[in-house]
Amino acid sequence: MLNSFRARLILVFFIVLTLVQFATAFSVLTATEKDNFLQQQKSLDIGANVFLEVLSNRGIQLSQSLSVLSADFGFKRAIATGEQETIESVLSNHGSRIGADAAVLLSPKGELLTSSLPGLTQDDIQSLFDMTSSNNNALAILNFDHASYQFVLQPVKAPTLIAWVGMGFLLDEKVAQQAKAITGIDVSFVNQATGRTEIASTLSDDEKLSVVEQANKLPSLLKMPSENIPLDYLSMALKLYDRNGSQLALLHQSNLKWQQSYQHLRNNMLLIFALTLALAIVIAIWLSGSLTEPVRQLVTYARKIGQGKQPASIQGAPAELRVLAKSLSLMRDDIEAREKDLVYQSRHDSLTGLLNRFAAKQYLADLKNDLSGAMVLLDIKHFRHINDIIGFANADTLLVLFARRLEQLAPTPDLLARLDGDSFLLLYSQGIRPEHLLKSLDMLESPFPIQGSNISLTVRAGLLEIDGNGADIDVLVRRAEIALNQACLEEQRIVSYRQGADEKYQRELTIIRDLPIGLAQNQLYLVFQPKVDLHLNQCTGAEALIRWQHPTLGFIPPDEFIQLAENSGNIDIVSQWVLKQAIQQLVAWQQRGMALKLAINLSAHDLVDTRLPNQIASLLKDNNLPSGALCIEVTEGAVMKDAQTVVSVLQRFRDMGVSVAIDDFGTGHSSLAYLKILPVNEVKIDRSFIKDMLTNSQDVMIVNTSIQLIHGLGFTVVAEGVEEQEGVDILRNLNCDIIQGYVFSKPLKAAEFDLWFEAFNHKNPSDA
Repeated sequence: MLNSFRARLILVFFIVLTLVQFATAFSVLTATEKDNFLQQQKSLDIGANVFLEVLSNRGIQLSQSLSVLSADFGFKRAIATGEQETIESVLSNHGSRIGADAAVLLSPKGELLTSSLPGLTQDDIQSLFDMTSSNNNALAILNFDHASYQFVLQPVKAPTLIAWVGMGFLLDEKVAQQAKAITGIDVSFVNQATGRTEIASTLSDDEKLSVVEQANKLPSLLKMPSENIPLDYLSMALKLYDRNGSQLALLHQSNLKWQQSYQHLRNNMLLIFALTLALAIVIAIWLSGSLTEPVRQLVTYARKIGQGKQPASIQGAPAELRVLAKSLSLMRDDIEAREKDLVYQSRHDSLTGLLNRFAAKQYLADLKNDLSGAMVLLDIKHFRHINDIIGFANADTLLVLFARRLEQLAPTPDLLARLDGDSFLLLYSQGIRPEHLLKSLDMLESPFPIQGSNISLTVRAGLLEIDGNGADIDVLVRRAEIALNQACLEEQRIVSYRQGADEKYQRELTIIRDLPIGLAQNQLYLVFQPKVDLHLNQCTGAEALIRWQHPTLGFIPPDEFIQLAENSGNIDIVSQWVLKQAIQQLVAWQQRGMALKLAINLSAHDLVDTRLPNQIASLLKDNNLPSGALCIEVTEGAVMKDAQTVVSVLQRFRDMGVSVAIDDFGTGHSSLAYLKILPVNEVKIDRSFIKDMLTNSQDVMIVNTSIQLIHGLGFTVVAEGVEEQEGVDILRNLNCDIIQGYVFSKPLKAAEFDLWFEAFNHKNPSDA
């Protein structure tokens, strides 16, 4: 029978048809499976971006709310006076109002003062306080009692730092459900601290158990998603906090929909193939000429769908193949619709629907060299106070109405985005004239109807002409912010960016960056100003002053770089450098037989370091220097930062024999109140009272009274800033002890000081 042509034709056709069917099945199923995985992974990546945006928005909202609390006068007063019940009440009320699960109050040194979490210890809270010395964006995840809290810390200043206040949300199942409602994917918060795994998740109990049982595999999800943790989910992990890898957020994209679609496709194909094979022998001849082409079209159709294309519908195919093609097409449409929705949420502000900061920067970056025209940055003046008055819900409504009005502006901006809070960015590619911008502000400041009341806003605008300001997006936005800040400071509706306005900003960045380099390369050096004892008519000491000759910026005033060092956290390395140089100089003077007392200035940050007295004692001992060779000078303002700690540190200096001097006496707000409790040896009268003594009798009276008061307390009096010999005579008559000023010498480098010292003390023998 097989020898017949018909039998052979049927057999060959049967075999070929079978092979074609299997090849088609393999191609379609492989392409579909690959496309399913890629689409699922892409959907999970988009969901992760939206999830991170959700956490970021929660942190921003919490930070904004804390800013209101930290600015509250009553709260500051309660902290300053130690009213514990008031502090706890304010934290509880404010935390309840914003839905916070935890609230803490820390001292400026990070000591735990108040906590709404029973059992919270200093070790638990230390990681939160450590972040205050790093980024301005003080957001972290607190691990406590096997639970994770999204925390924000804010400084409380009055006007100096008096405390740190922090609040946080518990990352629990409720938060996971909220995140799932936005992202459309399941979320798990996993805490693996102390070898124990805790999970808060939107998964079912069995699925949670599966995740916990595979806890040792969770770190691998940070690098590569897994389809088995738990089963039927594609899961990836994100670190909740870069400093702690034991707290993770797991994102689970269910693949049941893809599996069902895949199985449905496979079953349909199996059914079609079974029917085709069953009828192959009967209708082989007829099918041999009509079935090959539709199958090829189906393979092409499936491949194009796998590539994300939109193929034309298959014409003339059997009904089964048309059903299969339609299923593939519907599956692709569903995936694309979901993907577009997630992409929209990741690029738009959830409240106003405008582009968010990320999307705005991406839009500007895409323009590249075509970026031109004008950039306008808008800010609603005192919006935080408006928010407090009308409430959060009404304030949100107001922002939405404001955004809709922005969309109606004429001329219409090419880009409109909400950067944050009440800050909005507008781009006019063709530029905008100030008078047109003023008309736009008039429109924006028209009253808004809110709950039966008309709310009027005051809007400030920073205008930046893009041409001539480069194409760096961050630079452009920063300069627009500079113009806006200037508008707020000058109380003007519109301020255009002025060339060079950010030079001060760049200079400060350069100084902060180059300070450690300058110390390492000996760009900084000490000069010494003599201190003359009027009773002995001899130079008995000096004050060490720091100077910096920058290779490109030239001479930088000490007040400038010291302030920046304090603000940037680099003051420690400056103080340690000064201390080291001062000790070396004292050793050199000792070897030359010059018994001098050298005064160095310490900052407020140095004075709260309880380890410093022991460090200085060790340095003096190691270099065989007497304790009396060193004098510590501090300002009243530095004492008032943390009076209790500072007084304790100063007392240790005095107990070990190191002299302590109060600098700039009379310029603070609590001179007498603190002077009576400070363990000091010397008090330096500020030059502002000394310089006009020759022409102002009231200054003479103030200086005379100050000297008598200081002597009455048993302290030595130092007058600084003396420039005239007549001033020396007056101070001698007023029984002043020591004089420091240009009347004797300006600050000198070490070699010049040595020559001056020998000449002066030889010329002026002791009167004692």
